Amino acid sequence: MTNTDTSPEAIRRRTLAALDILNSAPEDEFDALVRAARRIFGARTAYISLIDTDRQWFKSREGFEPSEVSRECSICATAVDEGREIVVENLQEHPVYSKKPEIAAMPHFQFFATIPFMGPSIDGLSAPIGTLCVIDDRPWIAAREELDELRHLAKVIESLLRSRLRAKVIETALIERKELVDRLRRTQRQFELAEEMAQVGHWRMDLETQELFWSRQTAAIHAIENPTREHLEGGLDFFPAHDRPRIAQAVEECAANGTPYDLELDFRDTKGVFKRVRAIGEREVVEGKPVALIGVFQDITERYKLETRLRAAAHADPLTGLPNRARLNQYLDDGISCSRKHGTPMAVLLIDLDHFKDVNDQLGHEAGDRVLNGVAAQLLGEPFAGQMAARLGGDEFVLVLEDEHLLADLPATLDLLLGKLRFGIGRESEIMPVSATIGAAWLTDCNADSSALLRCADYALYQAKRAKRGTASICPDAIAGERLRATPQLRIVS
Repeated sequence: MTNTDTSPEAIRRRTLAALDILNSAPEDEFDALVRAARRIFGARTAYISLIDTDRQWFKSREGFEPSEVSRECSICATAVDEGREIVVENLQEHPVYSKKPEIAAMPHFQFFATIPFMGPSIDGLSAPIGTLCVIDDRPWIAAREELDELRHLAKVIESLLRSRLRAKVIETALIERKELVDRLRRTQRQFELAEEMAQVGHWRMDLETQELFWSRQTAAIHAIENPTREHLEGGLDFFPAHDRPRIAQAVEECAANGTPYDLELDFRDTKGVFKRVRAIGEREVVEGKPVALIGVFQDITERYKLETRLRAAAHADPLTGLPNRARLNQYLDDGISCSRKHGTPMAVLLIDLDHFKDVNDQLGHEAGDRVLNGVAAQLLGEPFAGQMAARLGGDEFVLVLEDEHLLADLPATLDLLLGKLRFGIGRESEIMPVSATIGAAWLTDCNADSSALLRCADYALYQAKRAKRGTASICPDAIAGERLRATPQLRIVS
């Protein structure tokens, strides 16, 4: 509930503000009423005044110079405050008003009659806001008919003010409507630009008529300039066979049960361009009744491509293109679960390049990079193609063997790999030999997770390095967590 001040003074202020009349230019209608009042009484002065917060302002006046006077000295303000007419035969002899310095300073102010008029009703409230006044320089007694005419003119002023307020309300409503239309037009255009920038369109399907609306950007995503009924009705045809059932089921459940959906789907527009889209839909309910399906449709192709590249980059070594440690750990976790479920063998090979620092120091980092890429090429080539090869960082690589032929004779496979990883780098007299040392571990009940498996392979690598670089060692199992035992199986490439 609002705490609106309902005192006459507050109502008067609100009324004058609504009329927007204070300090306004002269108007013929009010001037005509002042002339009529002056003629009726044959008076020297007549005016229409409005009582502001601290002044009496004259909307129209004849035979009176000031445009306003202080409210404190105004007899008209008294008439408005008390809501009564004041008629005085001779101000200069009145027991109260003659003592006012302002009256004494104007001896030609003798006969005085002022009639308050009401302001138009606002929110059911009204109050006196001003007066119609006549003043003459001779004392006399006004006839009843003359005062009735003055009261009639005051009623005409009230009618003018009501008309003025109605006109103001209509004018304000028209301005507000125009502003609203302009704002809606701007908002619509801004919305269209925002849709175009974000590549987001919206749509609506009436559940009763089955009529479907596409926004301009929705049509643009479909590569259609002017959507026809056939385009709208065949909306599902733009989705490939593997995604069409998903979107169809989502729309059906949304219409039937009000289940909202948010899907990312493959899509092909009318020009055959592949896109990735996001489709969001929900049911529109009015007064408890489902009336339509509404939603948005977004082209997320660029975001999808970027995310795909970022996912690939997040799991790839930037130099060699091999999977990195994070991707390896993920692959091992999945592979171990699959291997144990199906009873298939797996072995992990931890590969460390021998004297790689010397290559970098003597031949430069460019030569070192060629060595790393050469190792990656061997791990990706036959017969290891199809196995998981990863670079842990620096000069460390991992090869996960799951191929039965490679695992059938693991020592022979290690011999083969050691040979492929032994080559020279440099030019003529600067050629340096490159080799690798390998530690291998089988997936067993003792190596039940990726960390234990890699730990065993690392221990086997340590054993091989102790024995001789350029060799390989196999660690068969692990006991008591960190305590390891290994049966070295050295293979030296001649």
